[in-house]
Amino acid sequence: ISEEDNYLILKKHFHQKEPILKSGDKITISIWGHEDLSIGSVNSKFSSNKETGKWIAIDHLGEVNLPKLGRIQVAGYNLKEVNYLLEKKYSAYLKDPIINVRAVNHYVTVMGEVNSPGRYELENEKVNLIQILGQAKGLGDYSNNRRIKVIREVAGQPIELLIDMTEIIATTEYNITHQSKDIVYVEPKKNKSEDSFLKKATPVASLI
Repeated sequence: ISEEDNYLILKKHFHQKEPILKSGDKITISIWGHEDLSIGSVNSKFSSNKETGKWIAIDHLGEVNLPKLGRIQVAGYNLKEVNYLLEKKYSAYLKDPIINVRAVNHYVTVMGEVNSPGRYELENEKVNLIQILGQAKGLGDYSNNRRIKVIREVAGQPIELLIDMTEIIATTEYNITHQSKDIVYVEPKKNKSEDSFLKKATPVASLI
């Protein structure tokens, strides 16, 4: 892929500054002072998490069914926008409602040449590429810092962005904010397989 095409992919599919909610996401809704209307309230001693199941899933239409409000479209909005929407809706029933919406199943998968590959929860609303690589304990000894890929599903199709972390401008502009279910893949250098072979061959050669 050309550098120009890669830049267009960045601007078209990786420009969001906050995670966007979509069908299948699980959210909690805390309404201060109104546990009867809350779902997995962070204000309650029964505070929500994935294990207890105190959450509500966004259905295939992008909606959730909430007390008093009924079905509300939330997919396609970020958490702040949903907060504002619900505060406005609940204002018809409550005086100055204080609402906190959280996603409980947002994560990024980090693979390849990092020191601690795995699946990392997006606990904050904004987690960027450098932060997620930091959670994976940084790039490995054999990482190809010129070829770091971020793969994102857009309209059911995987979209791939290639990032060169050796360029300061690219590191700044391509330090994208992650969406849930992003995949980060750090390619290995070509000499990794050669070095691995040599390490395995050395003890054999010594015996011979």
